[in-house]
Amino acid sequence: MEVKKSKSADLERKSWAFRGLGLILSAALVLMAFTYRGVYFKPIQKVKETINKHNEDEQIFEIQELETPPPPPPTQLPPPVIEEVEEVDDEEEVPPVETIDESLQDEIDIPDEEPEEIVPTKIFEVVEVDPAFPGGEAAMNKFINENFEYPEISREMGEQGKVFVQFVVYADGKIKDVKVIKGVSPAIDKEAVRVVKKMPAWSPGEQAGKKVNVRYIIPINVKLG
Repeated sequence: MEVKKSKSADLERKSWAFRGLGLILSAALVLMAFTYRGVYFKPIQKVKETINKHNEDEQIFEIQELETPPPPPPTQLPPPVIEEVEEVDDEEEVPPVETIDESLQDEIDIPDEEPEEIVPTKIFEVVEVDPAFPGGEAAMNKFINENFEYPEISREMGEQGKVFVQFVVYADGKIKDVKVIKGVSPAIDKEAVRVVKKMPAWSPGEQAGKKVNVRYIIPINVKLG
């Protein structure tokens, strides 16, 4: 029995096809090898150029020590605001004073204020114990002679005489209410009053064992030496 070969199993017919396919694959591999080599080395060269360029750029710049910046200037406070003072016009209108209705005054009973009774100071003319100058009449005459200054105008005019001076010796011994009841001249009378007012405190008069106010009169004899 003869074995028949299938046309599809005949590989000899297809050898050329396989050989052509192999050539195509070989060429493709060779082309890919060259292309891959170029792609591989080209980026490395660019990286080297970038690194060299970067190193060259770094050599251009120098590192300098930074100076400490000066402290900021002190904050200046704003100048004080001066408020303007308004001048007040002195001639401001005064509001009118409300008048009181007189009809209301009749309805309100306002008690009448009684005036304070002024009790007159009692002055005695005659007492049981008379007031006295400290040291007596001799001391009083000496005081008057030492303190009386003869007025120059009275000396030139030749004025002299006896001046009667009246005063009150109060219960505390002080001399008050001094006046001339009979004089010589205005200048001499004025000097006599001045000397009496200058007297020290007297011993007050007494009546019924109590110190009282007493009116007293002394004569001052003024003569040219």
